[in-house]
Amino acid sequence: MGPAISNGSSDCTGPTYPPLLKLQADHRSQCIIDRVPLNPFITREHIVPIPYYPAYEEYVIAAGLYGVHKIGHIPTDHALVSALVERWRQETHTFHFPVGEMTITLQDAALLLGLRVDGRPICLRTDRNWETVVHSLLGRVDEMTFRPRSRVAINIKWLQHHFSVLDPLADDQTVRRFARAYCFALVGSLLFTDHSGDSISAIYLLLFANFNRAGEYSWASGVLAYLYRELCLATMTRRKQFAGSVMLLQLWFWERLPMGRPVIRRNVEPHLLGGDDLVRRPPLGYVWSTKHQFADYVPCRVTETYRREIDGLTEAKVRWLPYEGKMDLLPANCRAQDRELWRTTAPLIFFWIVEMHNPGRVARQFDRFQKIPPYLRDTNESLHGLINGVGDDWPRKHIKYLQLWGFRQYFRIRDQRPYDHSRHKEYMAWYSSASILYLTAPGGVPNTSASAEDLTQVAMRIVERFRDVEDEDLRAFFCQQLRTIRSSIKNLLEPIIDESLFTAFDSEQPQQQVVRPVRGRGRGRSNRAPVWRA
Repeated sequence: MGPAISNGSSDCTGPTYPPLLKLQADHRSQCIIDRVPLNPFITREHIVPIPYYPAYEEYVIAAGLYGVHKIGHIPTDHALVSALVERWRQETHTFHFPVGEMTITLQDAALLLGLRVDGRPICLRTDRNWETVVHSLLGRVDEMTFRPRSRVAINIKWLQHHFSVLDPLADDQTVRRFARAYCFALVGSLLFTDHSGDSISAIYLLLFANFNRAGEYSWASGVLAYLYRELCLATMTRRKQFAGSVMLLQLWFWERLPMGRPVIRRNVEPHLLGGDDLVRRPPLGYVWSTKHQFADYVPCRVTETYRREIDGLTEAKVRWLPYEGKMDLLPANCRAQDRELWRTTAPLIFFWIVEMHNPGRVARQFDRFQKIPPYLRDTNESLHGLINGVGDDWPRKHIKYLQLWGFRQYFRIRDQRPYDHSRHKEYMAWYSSASILYLTAPGGVPNTSASAEDLTQVAMRIVERFRDVEDEDLRAFFCQQLRTIRSSIKNLLEPIIDESLFTAFDSEQPQQQVVRPVRGRGRGRSNRAPVWRA
């Protein structure tokens, strides 16, 4: 018998299924609640398999993918991905956290990855002869091009063999083919990863038949549709793999929530992104790319740690408006007309995938009044069950969804009232009765044998003992140790104790924290411990 599902009401004494969560019985979170072991996710982690040459730049820019290229590969935090999937709800296309609903929107895809929003949907026919397509666009095809028993999945090794070295004297046609192969590998590795791990679907090649036409696609809506679908599928208990743009998922989480967030190095502070060249200006997600380092404790994290921390999430820990004050840093393709569509409720389309964009459920992320969301129709169930859309005429089948996207500007959330915290209790009262707020323990308190009061007293004794130290060498040792473990201690205790405790830690440290080893006046160095010198 599993623990009670806490839905925010004090009289919750047994498992309940709130009315908003129609699919809870087959949801991954139910296994957590019932304490049923789950296999870890296999998350496909792709590195762009072929190198980039400066000769490709004009084509990558024309295709609208320069921002993705600049960010490149970001290592996957598999534990974080698993914890987020447990919070995703297929019924609403949002994450259900203790503080309310949150989700990845068109705004996030545009600002973090530099992808265009306003444009043609990514929806083309897939009933084609793929050998002919590959030969036409890449200039070659042989018996090793496709994966065995597939005529659409292109082998990554074949791509590497033929498109890794560009001849400096190559003609324009060859450069275009190599640039096309690079863009194809880029989207197949970072935006539309599948479950294969050793191949990329040839359907993405169609998008780069003409680079200027590629730049007219609504890449943001396509990427979001694909990620939504993968999140929805991953919530099912029988699923073992997760694909899609994990990069976007992690960047969104790091921008808004503190758990597992890397430390950004000073040489890529956000203000350094605002160069004069708007075309080559990287998107906001660039600051989280390879120019960062993780805190010491992050690599040791497991899904259970993230699960408990999400249960302990409070409003004060959330960056509700992470892009505030950064709009002047955006690249050229994050245009003004795109901003008008960040809150559209039009369907998101990617070949055979159609998913609903529901910004009204997360109006607070746009600094708008958060009312109780109305019922929003989700994707057709037959469409939601499609795993592979090769071999069909999707523009014809999706005609009604394409028409809705054509009127996307008329489906914007038009409520201009600003967010009103004084009325947020009304929303939370509804939300608490309609969803599941905690997975590990009622009230979001991590499972522990010690009470919050006990842990607070222990922590305060550490601070008081530090204050009593007068010996300079011993005090320097204490300071170094406290600085090393402070992040880990805060990470463990923050969900259950007051922030003022950590202010006490900070107040005990001098303004200029410089540790220098003391050198002896005679020969050699002194064996004394490092001394704290302000």
